[in-house]
Amino acid sequence: MKNIFSPKSLLLSMVAVLLVLAASSVSHSGNIIVKPGGFDHFAVQLPEKVRAGEGVIVKLQAYDMHDNLITNFAETGKEFKVSVSGSAQVQPAILKAASFMGGSAGITVTGNKAEVVVLSIFEAGGTVPVVTKEVAIQPNKLDHFFIQSPPAVTAGNKFDIKVIARDAYNNPVADTDIESKNIKLALAGTAGLKIVSADMVFRNGVSIATLMAEKTGESAIEVHDTATGSRGASPAFKVMSAGLSYFKIYAPKEAAAGEPFEVTISTFDAFDNPMDNYSSSGRGVNISSTGQAKVSPSFIGQSEFKNGRAVVKMRYEKAEEISIVASESGMSQQGKSTAVRINPSAPESFVVVTPDSAVAGQRFRIKVEVYDRFKNIVRNYNLIGNDVYLNASGTGMLSPKRVHASEFVNGVASVDAMYDKAESFAVSASVAPRKEERKITVKEQKKEVSIPAAVKAPEKPAAPKPKVIEKPKVEKPAAVEGKPSAKAAEKREKKSKQITVAKEEGKTAAKTAEKKESVKDKKIAERSFEISKVSLIEAKNKAMIIMNMNAPKGNLEYKNRTETIDGKEWIILSLKPAVNKTKNLWKFKSAFIKEIHMEDDKAAGVLNIRIETMGKQFTFDINKVKDSLIISITAINS
Repeated sequence: MKNIFSPKSLLLSMVAVLLVLAASSVSHSGNIIVKPGGFDHFAVQLPEKVRAGEGVIVKLQAYDMHDNLITNFAETGKEFKVSVSGSAQVQPAILKAASFMGGSAGITVTGNKAEVVVLSIFEAGGTVPVVTKEVAIQPNKLDHFFIQSPPAVTAGNKFDIKVIARDAYNNPVADTDIESKNIKLALAGTAGLKIVSADMVFRNGVSIATLMAEKTGESAIEVHDTATGSRGASPAFKVMSAGLSYFKIYAPKEAAAGEPFEVTISTFDAFDNPMDNYSSSGRGVNISSTGQAKVSPSFIGQSEFKNGRAVVKMRYEKAEEISIVASESGMSQQGKSTAVRINPSAPESFVVVTPDSAVAGQRFRIKVEVYDRFKNIVRNYNLIGNDVYLNASGTGMLSPKRVHASEFVNGVASVDAMYDKAESFAVSASVAPRKEERKITVKEQKKEVSIPAAVKAPEKPAAPKPKVIEKPKVEKPAAVEGKPSAKAAEKREKKSKQITVAKEEGKTAAKTAEKKESVKDKKIAERSFEISKVSLIEAKNKAMIIMNMNAPKGNLEYKNRTETIDGKEWIILSLKPAVNKTKNLWKFKSAFIKEIHMEDDKAAGVLNIRIETMGKQFTFDINKVKDSLIISITAINS
């Protein structure tokens, strides 16, 4: 075998020997501890959800540039400033290295408002943050509802409300936290509300509901979550009346021709709500009637309406049944009252209808018609009128001369008359005074005559006084020498005369005082209206109390009202000047009236009359017709 020497192989052999020698001489020195490098940045860790009102801890970890956690960061002695944007708060505001345990520290962030805030950490004295982190604070769970509604709405118009779901810190709640099926809408207040649509589906924490009101008043809306108990209510809002739709007219069932009667006109919208603002929104009202004459006044301005109502004194002169009609000026809205019966006013004139010819001594038919000052025939003359005298213009005798009021039927009396002269003549009619009036006059005359007679009668027995003086003269012989006895007699005579004169003067003064009182009483009696008779006429649904009285010069003032006393219903009248010349208590068997009490207040010249009714619902009217005061009582359900 041929040995070939190669320098290269020699070199390799030497290297191998050196390596063996080196390996045989290696020994272990132990583990090497490698420390993190210098601080480079923080790592920030947040929880999954941050809710409003709940504090959250943000974890900070210090790392070097090779992302090694600096576990001994507390030894660095560094100091950092911590801040957060928005309305949130952070603790601590100064973070020291000593707060880091094992390279980690915690910062507490708290915010009541649902918002995104930025957490920033600066090295002490630095202006550039070492790290910034956005923190999204979400709403907390549902706590209550906030309801937005308009302050006022109009009846008949739709309107929207907003229902906002909020947490305890007034943050709108996330839609995912609301169960629409548990939300209930309720209506409260005096106004009638209707729900048009309310699905209670929330978008961005807000749900919209549509409603409509039909009745005026104040109302509010309440929302309730049946699952959580959360609830809310809107502020009270006012429902205003809509535009004018019609009028309602309230008028009495009866009135007297030419006399004022009270009518109430009320305004309403299409939902039967009174129009409180008609005085500012209306145009005025034209007044008319369904009768043949005109009603007065014929127009009422809108300024006369208070809270949608106007009370008007009206007059109508034609005796007939009418209805009052109110129409909006220049518009079509109107209203109509129930029937009003216009009765004739006080009788004023007569018309006598006679044939063209008649035969002397034979009966012929005449008609006597009675009219008021407005030419209305007085159909109830048999109830309120006096008897009628028939007068002939000729030289003959007409009979009968008197027609009783009860003979009039619907204002007309048919009389079979007779005249005894063959001549042309005319027949006229005039009112006869009442018998009661003549009786009162006679009583007053008797009273005037009897008063002086009663005073003069006692004066005659006073004349025998001088006889007392004569008695001593008869016994004169027994006392002749006694002149003093004669002087004594003279003294007695003078004294008796003085007494007589004093008595005469006293009687004269008494007569003068009585005469003055008589004149005063007479004047008061002449001025006052004297109630001389009370009667009651009753029909099915109506009663008339007729109080006959004299008719002195002057006006009779009367006030009336109704009262409930101890469960009894009373009509109370006060008449001035008036006195009662009948009994103080009248009782009736009637379906309307129980009793009538009369009490004189002489000091005030007032007569107080209390009428106890049967407690039914009724209306009453009071009319003064010449020498009668008529109180008409009508049942409402008639």
